[in-house]
Amino acid sequence: MSDKVRSVVQSIAVLACIALVCGLLLGAVNHFTYVDPLQTTLDGFKSDSGAEGEFTMVVEDETAVEGASGSIVYYAVSTDGVHAFLASAISQYGGEFQVYVYIRDAKIYKIAAGENGDTFVDRLEAANFYAEFYDKDLADFDPLSVSGVSGATYSSNAVKNAVNAVVLYYNRNVAGGENNG
Repeated sequence: MSDKVRSVVQSIAVLACIALVCGLLLGAVNHFTYVDPLQTTLDGFKSDSGAEGEFTMVVEDETAVEGASGSIVYYAVSTDGVHAFLASAISQYGGEFQVYVYIRDAKIYKIAAGENGDTFVDRLEAANFYAEFYDKDLADFDPLSVSGVSGATYSSNAVKNAVNAVVLYYNRNVAGGENNG
């Protein structure tokens, strides 16, 4: 074999070894640093909701809700009766807007903004916007009727659409529905 061919083969062998080692190292790093999004969500539901019981995931994949502009990303129920939702809707300003919604005794008692690209979310909290959804009987509540926050109209609408998806899903599937938990 000529020196030129031997040099090419050696270069290819060295590059193959480097690629193999890099692949193994990346696999090892991923193995030790992987964070399960479902478990992270369950842990977040437990810490944010104030529930005493353990949560069991009911919806693990994004689910469209008929008649709603939002969708359910995750839904879990705790052994002590808290229903926790991560819902999503599109904001005309910043794309996807995620909202955590917590229900106990067929009433929303807590809402928190999740991942979103909106820049005016702080205005929702400053205006105490989320409180407008609290302690309403979900069987008769229309989240879309809640007044938005001036200066944060797109964010307000995204939250209303996400909460509407939760309320529709809850009324159809949980409150006397197929997954009554």
